[in-house]
Amino acid sequence: MRWLVLAMIFALSVLNYADKSVLGLAAGPMMSQLNLNYDQFGLVGSSFFAAYAIGSIILGTLTYRYNTKNLLIMIAAGWTVSLLSAYFVESFIGLIIIRVVLGFFEGGTYGLCVAHIAKWFSNETRGSAYAIMTSGTTFGTYLAAPILVLLINSVGWQHTFAVLGIISLIWAVIFCFLKTQPKKTIEDTNATLPSTKEAPFKDIINIMLNPYVLSVMAVGFVSMWINTWVLTWAPTYLTKIVGLNSQVMSIVFAGMGIAGTIFAIIMGKYTDVLFRKNKCLIKSYDRVLITVLITGAVAFGVTTVVETPILSVVSLGIGLIMNTCLLPLGTTIKTLIVPKNLIGSISGISLSFTSMAGVIGPYITGYLITLAGDHIRSGFNSGVLIVVALYFISAMILILTRKRKTAFTKNEKSITPVLVESMK
Repeated sequence: MRWLVLAMIFALSVLNYADKSVLGLAAGPMMSQLNLNYDQFGLVGSSFFAAYAIGSIILGTLTYRYNTKNLLIMIAAGWTVSLLSAYFVESFIGLIIIRVVLGFFEGGTYGLCVAHIAKWFSNETRGSAYAIMTSGTTFGTYLAAPILVLLINSVGWQHTFAVLGIISLIWAVIFCFLKTQPKKTIEDTNATLPSTKEAPFKDIINIMLNPYVLSVMAVGFVSMWINTWVLTWAPTYLTKIVGLNSQVMSIVFAGMGIAGTIFAIIMGKYTDVLFRKNKCLIKSYDRVLITVLITGAVAFGVTTVVETPILSVVSLGIGLIMNTCLLPLGTTIKTLIVPKNLIGSISGISLSFTSMAGVIGPYITGYLITLAGDHIRSGFNSGVLIVVALYFISAMILILTRKRKTAFTKNEKSITPVLVESMK
């Protein structure tokens, strides 16, 4: 049953990011039909993630008291309402409204999925489980692109939105028939991890202010920044800067998605093996995460200096493949160092912080492109260099905080043992 549950969560992740990516893929016809400029379109992307941040706090926190299965069904129904409302959009304001509604309900998806999977998989297998879960984001962003582009070109962006809404409703109906949780409680062999304990809700602030937890949140911020860049601007970059036509662009997207998905799942399995072998976060998930960050930074930096289409696609592809590993690795670390009853709440609240990247990132890139005038490539390169800086900074923060001997709370009886015990 747990693999069926994971398959459904994977499908939800695919839908989640297909809903996000359709905006960037439909940028041309939407901007033309609604008379939007680059600044306005960037603001539409930012407004989505502003609501996303609010939804992640409110819906993610509900996991402390309410059943995650019912909450997941509720958010899928919310997507349906928002996406079907595309038929009523006739202006810039109307587009913002439906994206804000969608952003609110999608904001809770990550925290709810993380908490729901934690019920079905042990600590030693979560790396693979979360890699599969988050690979759905890659499928939704990249592999769904050819289908979405085909739909947009053949039936229009409003019908495409509606199709996604109907699929979300079908998912919610099917999920109603699955079990809420396993009959037997999942047993973890490593009882020293904070994730095997429970803590009162009042300790949530102290946990989130732990330096290592904050460093993992910083990685999430970086991952969200590049994800929103991909969702909002990557299609335009590949067509206008690299010179690909829309259909070839969608195929290239699909290729990047396949490579990213395979790599993320392999890394998830690899880090699980390392963790089972040495029982050490630093020697498994953490060390791999830092390597991925540095590799991604170099790859993104290369995209700003190469000019041939092949080299541009290859360097961008490597950077995006590395980015597919950030979310599952960060998620796994978070679920191992956070008390099990607070995983959903902390995931939701931390997502509200990382969503700020989605709020400011698309607009900043749009502003830099507009500022560059006729030198559009220069504007795009400036946005990519910001990503490079964020990757290096987050890697340095991880290195500096991972060995800090900091307890989660002042009262160590409430959450024991301290974080450092899980890193020895």
